[in-house]
Amino acid sequence: MREIARRWRARTGGRSTRDPDRRTLLACSGGADSSALVLALASASPDLLVGHVVHDMRPPAEARADADAVADLARRVGLPHAEGAVHAREAGGNLEAQSRRLRYLRLEEMARQHRCRFIATAHHADDQLETLLMRLMRGAGPRGLIGVAPRRGAGVAGVAIVRPMLGVSRADAEEICAAAGWRWVLDPTNADPGRLRSALRERVIPVLQELAPGVERRASRSADLLRDAAGAVWDRADELVALGRPDLPAPIHEYRWTRVSLRGERALVLGEVFRTAYRLLHGEAGLDRRTGGLIDQTVRAVRSRGTDPKTFRWGPVRIDVTAHDVRATRNATEETHGDRDG
Repeated sequence: MREIARRWRARTGGRSTRDPDRRTLLACSGGADSSALVLALASASPDLLVGHVVHDMRPPAEARADADAVADLARRVGLPHAEGAVHAREAGGNLEAQSRRLRYLRLEEMARQHRCRFIATAHHADDQLETLLMRLMRGAGPRGLIGVAPRRGAGVAGVAIVRPMLGVSRADAEEICAAAGWRWVLDPTNADPGRLRSALRERVIPVLQELAPGVERRASRSADLLRDAAGAVWDRADELVALGRPDLPAPIHEYRWTRVSLRGERALVLGEVFRTAYRLLHGEAGLDRRTGGLIDQTVRAVRSRGTDPKTFRWGPVRIDVTAHDVRATRNATEETHGDRDG
């Protein structure tokens, strides 16, 4: 519990920030992980708010029971409580992804309403290990292998999301609840074998923990080290992106580099250059559909000694590689479905 409190303070301003100035919304579902977050931080500071979002992923009676359990926990530890609701089934698309997106939006709005500068979630070391394994299975690069970030910005200005439990395990969370005499609620969707994360949790993680006890904490440390390494890649990519920006007023519709200025860069750096250019030209939408194969083809074309012109269509962003130049151009008329080498 002291470790969770220490990490919370470190990620919300450090020693120079007073607790009233780091007022935090604790996102609590009622499960063991988020209940442990509430129990640990309630013992450290009164400048907290317990927040719960009712969603429609579960039957109404079960969802209401979870909400009531969270309200009861907040009363027991003497913290104020807030509640909101989202309706993911009305949004269409992937139900789980929509529910997660809407819950974060509601938590961010709740934080703004209650003047909380931070939202703390209960992601822990086991979650980090599961995330790394899932991304390894997809063939992720450095950006994917940094795992769950200890802190990131939220969609509301002036609010950040922090994860103070990444250094503790799921077993630690359950031990905290048991020591406090708190019976957490169980979400049966977490045990759905049809979900990859659930399958890893039930069938793979226990084997890894048996072979290498404490593997979840070491994986969390590896994610921290990879985040540092990825930072060096991002810094160099940002320098090169700035080099390719034309001296023109906004909005920018094109980035252009001499090919010789990019050819000697590492493949990892070039991949990040093109991802960053995509974001600046078009935003995040569709970037996750730009496959590793397409990125590798683009990078190989830039680094090769070939002089034949090539065109790569990253949805609405087009990357042209000629004998002397590399250009990334936003073109709304380009096809936006599928990736292909032109």
